[in-house]
Amino acid sequence: MKVIIKHTGLVILIAITFWSCRELPQYPVVPSIEYRSIYYRETDTTNYLTIEIDFKDGDGDLGFNSKSPADVREPYNAIWYYSNIDDGSLVTYADRSTPSYDTLPPYQYPYTCINYSIEEADTFYIERNPNHYNILVNYFVKKNGEFTLFDWITWNPPNCGESYNGRFPILNESGQTKPVEGTLKYDMTGLGFEVIFKRDTLKLEIQIQDRALNRSNTVETPEFVLNNIKIN
Repeated sequence: MKVIIKHTGLVILIAITFWSCRELPQYPVVPSIEYRSIYYRETDTTNYLTIEIDFKDGDGDLGFNSKSPADVREPYNAIWYYSNIDDGSLVTYADRSTPSYDTLPPYQYPYTCINYSIEEADTFYIERNPNHYNILVNYFVKKNGEFTLFDWITWNPPNCGESYNGRFPILNESGQTKPVEGTLKYDMTGLGFEVIFKRDTLKLEIQIQDRALNRSNTVETPEFVLNNIKIN
């Protein structure tokens, strides 16, 4: 059976609380989060696994501007390329035949999904940049009583997938440094959740990150089975 997971869009719905100047609370500049809920629903076109978390941040520097080129540049770029020490060209798989680069991973699974990118008829060595995202989600599956990480990038060899890490928009559009708090509702969309996990017991770990690259605490969902958290 062919299983299809479609990352058709990462939808963030945000409820934010602001205060007048006389009422400003004091929160740390490192964001903090609390778990609120998780649920699963199906439609005719896709399925949604949705998490809700409450957040607080002392200086309000949360979110990316999807229309700003600066928000896909360093340090928020998606991937890192490496320059050849001899001539400054980008390191490719062909460089693996030279002594300086003979420790690069081979062009075979899973490294084809993790460390190489084919562009313009060449194969470049890359590393993925976790700071491209501001919400980080890890899936864990319970097997023989123990939870193990489920890697969406390499779960279906020899095919390569994408993680469910995402980018939510600017939360404080005032341009001023001030605290924010609210609720993030994060829809992870796809076809095939139930085919992959069936009646497996799952849990998720979630973090958020601000523009200064401060990461929040990590929260966990309760253990769940998809059918048990399904809503209409």
